[in-house]
Parts: sequence; structure tokens; C-alpha cells
Amino acid sequence: MRTVSCPQKTHNLKLMLTTHKDLITLPSLHIEGIVYGSPYVELNKSSTILSSTGYVAQIDYSGKGWVTGKKNTFYATLKKEGSKDILYTIDGQWSDGFVVKEGKTKKEVREWFIFIYLYISEKKNRLTISCLEQLETYNAKTTGITPLYIAPIEEQDPLESRRAWAKVQESINTGDLETTGTEKSKIENEQRELRKKEKEEGREWERRYFTRVMDDPVFTRLAESSGIVAEEGKTDGIWVFDEKKFAQIAEKARTGGEAKVEEVVNTAA
Repeated sequence: MRTVSCPQKTHNLKLMLTTHKDLITLPSLHIEGIVYGSPYVELNKSSTILSSTGYVAQIDYSGKGWVTGKKNTFYATLKKEGSKDILYTIDGQWSDGFVVKEGKTKKEVREWFIFIYLYISEKKNRLTISCLEQLETYNAKTTGITPLYIAPIEEQDPLESRRAWAKVQESINTGDLETTGTEKSKIENEQRELRKKEKEEGREWERRYFTRVMDDPVFTRLAESSGIVAEEGKTDGIWVFDEKKFAQIAEKARTGGEAKVEEVVNTAA
């Protein structure tokens, strides 16, 4: 086996700080390099970003073949919805270097936001590119990375995965497979008992941050022009971020309240 494919059946609806909304589809991914003993993740096929401002970005992914190609390669275009004219292209490797060019002139864009966030100016009805610094080229290997800060286990919320699975991780790190299996089974069996209890009581586990809805008008509005469908059957419904739930949990954290024990492992919707 040369690769392992992992199709993703979800779509993300992102509310930007500039008040516009983006619908982002996820690309498929697969694991390459298994034969050579150096596995790595490779994005596959394509993803689309549909903005409420009327712009559409299409990103096509490709990788290294048996003879030609480079890993983590992508080609992206930015267009006005309903138009065939390409405003900008981005071409290269997302794990290495890439170039932004104007669609018509093919000239390289010298000023662009380092994280490739495009800001669409609704007032001027034209595309502008915000930039924090001016770059001739971008290279992921040489660009500084913000250090990841992780709070000590004892300071983390009981719902955080690192704390919930701490004993399992510790056993794996020490090579204690027996304890690893015991701690892992303990968590899984507790969850099976909770699911059994919920079934007996005729209720469903309440997600911490998300709520299932029959329809999301924002998703429908952005998706209808491109033929994207929610596929509720594959995602067990349409799930939206619930601001009321988040506010309640944030208030509980602010006042020193603790989460319920049965919620510890269920951190995802």
C-alpha cells in the first residue's frame, strides 16, 4: 500500500472579524511516503472559499507522483462570483514557497498579508490586500513560527483533551503498554456507560459548544451558487456554533465553576 486516503465530509462556515462570512469546504487528504518509511500528510483534490462579499477562491491541490511533481503543491484562483475573469492566482507549495500574481498581467504581487488572509473592501467594491509586511517571496521553511503555548495540565480545564487523556499519553511515552490499555479502556468504558444511560433515559448527549439545526440560512445562501450541499446524513445533522452555550461556559469559567464529569471526554461536536 502506497497511500492511505482520508476523505473529509464536512464544511466550515467562518464568521470573519470584518463581519463578512466565508463558507470553506475541506479538501480530501491522504498519507504519502508509507513505502519509504517517512509518512506525511498530502492534501488532495480541491477546496472552495465562498465569501458573502461576492468573491470565490478555488484551491486545487496536488502532490509528488512516482516521476514528477512536488509534495504539498497547490494552485489557487480568486474570482468575482459568476465571473470567469481571474483576479489573482497563488501558485507553489504550502509547506515551502509560493507566489501571488495578478490574474491578467501575471505580475507578482509584492505586498500581501503574510498569512494569506484576503480582506475584501465592500465599500470600494474592489479587492484590496492587507499586509503586515512587504515580502518579495514567501517561504514557510524560513519564516518564523509563533511558539505554541500550552498551559500546565493542572491548569487546564477537565474538558481539554491533554488533561482528559494525560494518563494514556504518559503510559505511551514510558512504553508501558499494559497501563496504556487499562487507562484507555477506562475512559472508553465510562463513555459507553454514559451512552447506555442516555439511551435508557431517551435523551441525547448535549454537545458543549454546538447545536444541531434543521437548516442554516447563511450556509444555504453561500452554497446555492456552487452546488454545495450539507450532506446531513454523513455528518449526523447540521451543526452550528451556539453562542449562548459558549457564553454560559465562559461565565462558569470566569466565576470558577467546574465542568460536569461526564463531559470530560466529549470535547467535540
